[in-house]
Amino acid sequence: MWYILAATPADAQLIHDIQMRAFAEEGRLCKTTEIPPLTEDLASVDRDIRTQTVLTAREGGRIIASARGIFDGKVCSIQRVGVEPSHHGLGIGTALLRAIEQAHPQAERFNLTTNTVVPGNVKFYERLGYQVVEFTKLSETITLAQMSKPAGTDSTA
Repeated sequence: MWYILAATPADAQLIHDIQMRAFAEEGRLCKTTEIPPLTEDLASVDRDIRTQTVLTAREGGRIIASARGIFDGKVCSIQRVGVEPSHHGLGIGTALLRAIEQAHPQAERFNLTTNTVVPGNVKFYERLGYQVVEFTKLSETITLAQMSKPAGTDSTA
């Protein structure tokens, strides 16, 4: 069974490693590794752990997923929801997203951006109450969906 805990600075390397594996398929589908989750360096992961909300899902003490909540006073931007590929489909991403939302009861709104090239990404977040507010085409292979939901919105998942 897995459980969710706050990340510590000692977790930065493991979180970075999982992020590289979790977003590798997105990079392949985009035909580039020049996407933010794959170009982020370890120092940035460490900085977020020290200054923002970074949660991990752990199984037997081993980190298997993570997500970040970047809070600016009214809006919490959810970033880098990454699950170890061997653990997809177990509800871990959903649990992390809900835990980030619960960690920010003062937020008025939650925002996130997802790449539409990954099958099911937009539908996954829609099941959790997020709605697309804008699409941005960055290249032939990259179209981003900016999604948002007001705080307190119940999900259907």
